[in-house]
Amino acid sequence: MAIAAVGAFLIAPTAANAATVTYEAENATISQGAVNSDHAGFTGTGFVNYDNLTGSYVQWPVSVAADGSTTLTLRFANGTTTARPMAIAVDGTTVATPSFAGTGAWTTWATTAVTATLTAGAHTVRATATTANGGPNVDSLTVGDSGGGGGAPSASELLSKLTSCSQISSGKYKTDSETGRTIPVCGLSDAVFWKADMDIDCDGQRTSQCNENTDCCFQADTAFHQSDGKPLNAAALPYVVVPSPSSTWDYRKFGIAGAGVVAVIYNNQVTYAAVGDTGPTDIIGEASYATASSLGINPDPSNGGTDSGVTYLFFKNSKVTPIESHANAVSTGEALARQFVNNH
Repeated sequence: MAIAAVGAFLIAPTAANAATVTYEAENATISQGAVNSDHAGFTGTGFVNYDNLTGSYVQWPVSVAADGSTTLTLRFANGTTTARPMAIAVDGTTVATPSFAGTGAWTTWATTAVTATLTAGAHTVRATATTANGGPNVDSLTVGDSGGGGGAPSASELLSKLTSCSQISSGKYKTDSETGRTIPVCGLSDAVFWKADMDIDCDGQRTSQCNENTDCCFQADTAFHQSDGKPLNAAALPYVVVPSPSSTWDYRKFGIAGAGVVAVIYNNQVTYAAVGDTGPTDIIGEASYATASSLGINPDPSNGGTDSGVTYLFFKNSKVTPIESHANAVSTGEALARQFVNNH
């Protein structure tokens, strides 16, 4: 099939500021693919549906404001259970080969971020399918550089955007079984957050840190599982617990799902985690042993945690793939956090 030059030059990319620009896929150069609009949830006027061929691609001309680390975030959907890997190349040189795992449905959109060191000026970014299944459906590419707003934001940058709460829960939550209901769930257009304590979740795979002897309430399972079907490993993987759906609040109705990306902020530190488990319907503020440890919080399930000062920021419609990859949680989380700060 011949190359279809659908907008060799981009039409009105969306800019959050000079350092972050979103380029729609339907306005890029497309080889062996088509612009479709039959699956809801895309931005712009459509998305690119790759042909089922090795070598099909989408290519964007992009501009970088400053020399340095640049984050390339692709928004995609893969309604199959088979990963659709692609080679991400800048100016003809491959910089990463992310897997683009299944998102559960063609209407469920997720993001994958990679980084590259670029000079200021014009570049091309190409996403090429590397298997006969072709690529996933691609909605957009967001480019964030270090020119006045690129790179991972600090804890203070994130917290500065979370100073007021627009409550989206019908009621409030307890931080522990013996406390009153004081914690609301707060909503923004692209995120959900709450400010609470941190209790330690040690459920999932049995380890020396997490088992029936170390945790009185240990359960050998988690609500969401690794790509191999096993429960998560609380001692090794930073993850966050969300309250089980109830009349107070149902996370599933607000763009939050298993493997969703979370920024956890405490004591001027940020760690990135996945949504990994569900908890009681009336209690909020819980994360895995590894999450606590990464923030300098005592992770012992019998006497650890902290009574206050933790902010949980969930990025809507995001996904870590695979859920057990903390590295992917960090790379995706940093890109989404930067985009969040720049947009608010």
